[in-house]
Amino acid sequence: MVLLRLRPNRDVAARGRRRRRRRHLGAQKHLLRTRLPSIPVSKRGGIMKPAQPRELRTIRRTSDGHKEADALNNAFYLLREMTSACRLSTLVRRPTRSEVLAALDDFIAYDVLENSRERAREFREAALAWREGDEIPQAVYEAARRFCLSLGVREPAGGWENDDGYQVRAIDRDTDNAEPPAAEAAGARRSYSDASKKAARLAQAVAGVVNIAGALASPSLWAKATSWPSREHVVEHVDQLLSAFGAELDQQRFAAPARKLRALLSAWEPGPEIPTDVSEAARELLAALGIEEPPGGWDAPEGPPERPSNDNG
Repeated sequence: MVLLRLRPNRDVAARGRRRRRRRHLGAQKHLLRTRLPSIPVSKRGGIMKPAQPRELRTIRRTSDGHKEADALNNAFYLLREMTSACRLSTLVRRPTRSEVLAALDDFIAYDVLENSRERAREFREAALAWREGDEIPQAVYEAARRFCLSLGVREPAGGWENDDGYQVRAIDRDTDNAEPPAAEAAGARRSYSDASKKAARLAQAVAGVVNIAGALASPSLWAKATSWPSREHVVEHVDQLLSAFGAELDQQRFAAPARKLRALLSAWEPGPEIPTDVSEAARELLAALGIEEPPGGWDAPEGPPERPSNDNG
């Protein structure tokens, strides 16, 4: 009996290998199609932590002991928030209509730049059409933006509509205690913090000259003082007003009356009696600053709100 030695069928073995390869490739394709959760990675290759929700903002307020300057600054901080719904949405509490109107009244009362005061009046007219509890009209946002632009506040890089207030607050933290950059003197556009600081300086300069001019406008009350400021002291207040406005001085109505009063004060040594021309020049300056004569006249018993300063320096 002869035994035949069978050779393996090479074709069958090849088909088996191909089937196993196809099953392996199919499994790999299935893995590639499976979506894996994305993990944020920083540029340096480290895994980034998920972003934490930002803390809601509060409206900034200052209290430096100067009534006019504080009122002007705090009014500006509140009105700046009214430029977009996005900005208001990041506040702990949105300003009410009455708060906006009160801030505008303060700004109009204490600001001395005619352009920004006019924009504030337009802002107030737009706010009067806003009913408390209703959606804020678009006209209010637009008036707020024109008001900010009049103070040198530039439009945010992403546009007013996308401004959430966080970037400006970060800029303030970096610049509040810093000296103004040299670029500002070269005509660079000012930041929000720069504009508020300039408004405070102007308010302080105006408050100082109003106190002096108010006292000089009332000779009878001036004469009742027991001592009087020096010539240098009264002239210094007028100089501070003239220098605070820089290149914008000639655009102001009070520029000529202020220069006239300064010239008269430079030639007069303060004493019990005020020359008539000095008193009249002081009244002209007050009128140019928007301060009306009291109902009973400048020599009325109640007189101006402030008496002459006895501080010589």
